[in-house]
Amino acid sequence: MRKNSPKWLAAALACWCAAVLAEPVALHAVNIPVSPDSQVRVALSNTNPNLLVVPGDRIIAVDSAQGMFINDNRAMGQLNGGVQLMTAQTAPFTFYVRTEGGLTVSVVGVPQKRDGRVLHFISDRPVHHEAARRWETSQPYVRLLTDIQKAVLAGKVPEGFAEAPVAALPPFSLPAWLRVEPLTMWNGGELRLYRLHVRNAGSAVLNVSVTFKPSVQRAPVPGK
Repeated sequence: MRKNSPKWLAAALACWCAAVLAEPVALHAVNIPVSPDSQVRVALSNTNPNLLVVPGDRIIAVDSAQGMFINDNRAMGQLNGGVQLMTAQTAPFTFYVRTEGGLTVSVVGVPQKRDGRVLHFISDRPVHHEAARRWETSQPYVRLLTDIQKAVLAGKVPEGFAEAPVAALPPFSLPAWLRVEPLTMWNGGELRLYRLHVRNAGSAVLNVSVTFKPSVQRAPVPGK
């Protein structure tokens, strides 16, 4: 029987380890829950750029003491509504993030020698888009609901609405055997639009009929 040389085995193992280490690894953005005028403490790289994003909104200003950021607080990466920040600080410092939607968050940055970070600040308050608000208030409420429904059924987004991370659903009064999961959310002016996945976890067949009345679209749910 042929015996493998320890040297060949060691070389093969080294090649395999190198291949494993070379395999690209995708790191997801860090989601940080925030609310208006709240304060959060986050680690920042002081050797590489950091990207701050408020999904569904746009950062318009970063306020800090002079010299905290080496790129002078200039907003970069505006295509996704975020800002790219670089710091050489070694001690924690505070700065403020302000958005177009009216959100202000106090951030305590803790500098560390590490890879640059992508930080998503997830607000629990919906963004109010002015263009959507004007569109919503420019027509009767019933027509507004009809236009929104037509847009959704056509696979389009209503005028002025923008996709955002799914926030808490409004309370539903549903039978225990119905499961509701939010998939997508869009913010308008004063309205939110949700795409939901509703699952019947019971054994009975569920028939849903949709009825229309002035200012109301109703889908009665059996069992309530």
